[in-house]
Amino acid sequence: MLDIFMRSPLPNTLAVLVLLALIITWFTSVVLALNGKPENLDTSWFGKLLPAFSILGIPAAVDLLQTQGVTVLFAAVVSIVLLLNVVVPIIKIYGKSTLPLVQDWYKWSVLLSCIAGLMVAGYLTFIESTGGPVACGPSGGCDAVQNSRYATLFGFLPVGILGLAGYIAILAGWITLQYGPRPLQKLASIVIWALCIFGVLFSAYLTFLEPFVIGATCMWCILSAVLMIDLLVITTPGAQKSFAISED
Repeated sequence: MLDIFMRSPLPNTLAVLVLLALIITWFTSVVLALNGKPENLDTSWFGKLLPAFSILGIPAAVDLLQTQGVTVLFAAVVSIVLLLNVVVPIIKIYGKSTLPLVQDWYKWSVLLSCIAGLMVAGYLTFIESTGGPVACGPSGGCDAVQNSRYATLFGFLPVGILGLAGYIAILAGWITLQYGPRPLQKLASIVIWALCIFGVLFSAYLTFLEPFVIGATCMWCILSAVLMIDLLVITTPGAQKSFAISED
């Protein structure tokens, strides 16, 4: 396993850090959602995970910004979303701002993170469907991951399609939560959280495979994993509230 890891030590080290973040976020979210009162992301330690773990996506975004064509645009959009998920929560926690975007950031961050995720998953789905080469930065590794047998499930379902469907479902749940009828809002909150729980768990599985089985790390996959972490952190308080209502 060490020999496999050392094929690409720096990118694989980033994958290990993201894997740890995925595991921590998953277990913490499950415990918080099923036990205890809803967290306030502005004041609780759990809310600080959002900027702390969003930083892990920055090296991957910087790497992909060195590609060419439309992928640079995709990487730029994801970079902006991740930077906002670092800066805005810090402003909310330690500063005082009356800007509407800052005050309602956790609501709009779900939308923006889903859009960024759709770009990443949509690009990977296109590559997997057409069989073309995947654009990768100086770190390399993207082709090795995309051409591995782990890029498809059950031998026929591309992983990118599953990710694309997941982000679409989360986005549909968010729209229902924000603008749907009140009876569906509680259900939407729980469904969004459940989708993020599955997304983080599946991302952990894929992220483990990269450094320890494949021996290469795809920076597109790292971006998607970090975005799923962000979505789970943000949606956990809503699920806590819905579960509390159910108990009452």
